[in-house]
Amino acid sequence: MKKVAIVLLSLAGAAAVLYGGFAAWLRIDGRFPFHTELNGHDVSLQRALDVQDICMDGYYPNMRFSIKGRDGLSYQVTPGSFDFSGAERAVSFLPEHTLLWPGSLFSETELSTHDGGAIKKLATRIEADSAFSPENMRPPQDAYVAYSAAEGRYVVVSETGGSIIDREKFEQALERHILRGSGSLDLENEGVYLSASVPASAPELVEACEKLNRFLDAEVVFSEGGVSRGFSVKALQPYLTVNNDPLEIVYDAAAATAGGVFAAFVGELAEAFDSNGAERDFITHDGQTVTVTEKTWFTKLDTEATSLALASMTFDALSAEEAPQGELFWERAPLDRLTDYVEVDLTNQTLYLYTGGELVLETPIVSGCVAQRHTTPAGAFSLIGKHRNVTLRGPGYASFVRYWMPFNNKIGLHDASWRSRFGGTIYQTNGSHGCINMPRDIAQTVFETIDGSYAIVCYWRPVEEV
Repeated sequence: MKKVAIVLLSLAGAAAVLYGGFAAWLRIDGRFPFHTELNGHDVSLQRALDVQDICMDGYYPNMRFSIKGRDGLSYQVTPGSFDFSGAERAVSFLPEHTLLWPGSLFSETELSTHDGGAIKKLATRIEADSAFSPENMRPPQDAYVAYSAAEGRYVVVSETGGSIIDREKFEQALERHILRGSGSLDLENEGVYLSASVPASAPELVEACEKLNRFLDAEVVFSEGGVSRGFSVKALQPYLTVNNDPLEIVYDAAAATAGGVFAAFVGELAEAFDSNGAERDFITHDGQTVTVTEKTWFTKLDTEATSLALASMTFDALSAEEAPQGELFWERAPLDRLTDYVEVDLTNQTLYLYTGGELVLETPIVSGCVAQRHTTPAGAFSLIGKHRNVTLRGPGYASFVRYWMPFNNKIGLHDASWRSRFGGTIYQTNGSHGCINMPRDIAQTVFETIDGSYAIVCYWRPVEEV
């Protein structure tokens, strides 16, 4: 028994020596215990000093590579570019109690180091190079709206990225590249550049461009008497300014007016619409349409008022989905738009006085004698003047009138105190020398009402109508 005990003690002692010796070996030689990984590498029983490179695994293999970017940017990274001062060393991960090494037989230990800010230091060093200095970099350019003379249209000019680098994204790209371990680092593909804040697809740019081009395509149409003339709004393009920061469209109608754009066009309108001797439709008091020749009263455009109305149209109105109609103003209105006028129905021997479109009076008259070939001519006339107490003279007659209103040479409106009856068929055999005879009180009212702004429209109805 004694021998057995001695053997057992000897074995135990030997085991203890071996256990302690192994633990001492792990400690003294600076080795990791069983089942240990460092940065994803199995370092079981390996010396910490031998695996220093593994501490930096993922960084060392790519110590030599180039960085390329916009505007010809190029930079070479070499082993000397890295500064691992402050990085964790493998020995710092050795267990303090190596006597507990048997525990590693039954569990796994995963360890990882950090590079002590080597990536940040490298990024700082790279960015200190003149190629990365802000003054050598272009800022990104937002997309904007501009007029293209070549296309004759407004276009959205696409944004540009510039060459300013986002520091945080650059460091992330640098680390990703070093961990990838191959090739050069192309910053264009890494999304490290600052991007424009307003892309070409921005709704406000697209909408503004569409609106501007509707403006260029718009035509303001002026129509009168079956004649139409269109004002091409594109003539106003030089007076448009597009400010892009912030987006604003400025239309300078005052400058366009000063430049004579509206006056030139309205001058063309006057040539088209002003008339003398033209035949125009006239709507009679009873709603019939007769054709009247313009004589001394003829359609005449008020060019100043029409120009002002055209110039007052806003950018929004001119760029609307449907362009507005042009508004015409008249010094002498077309016959179908008269509001102040004297209507003389020669066929029915009746005079109608209108003011502001309302009938003021209606009276029978006597016109020029047909039998003696003094038939009163039809036409649209202007009032020549108004005179009181005048003696009208001609071959074989001298007639005193109190209210004389000539409108067609020696033909005019006047009272006829020598007549007791008016209207009917008197004019055929006992008419005037061409004038329009009226009762004195009626003549007075007409005299006191009309002026040079009144048209005097005389007409014969068509034979078939009579």
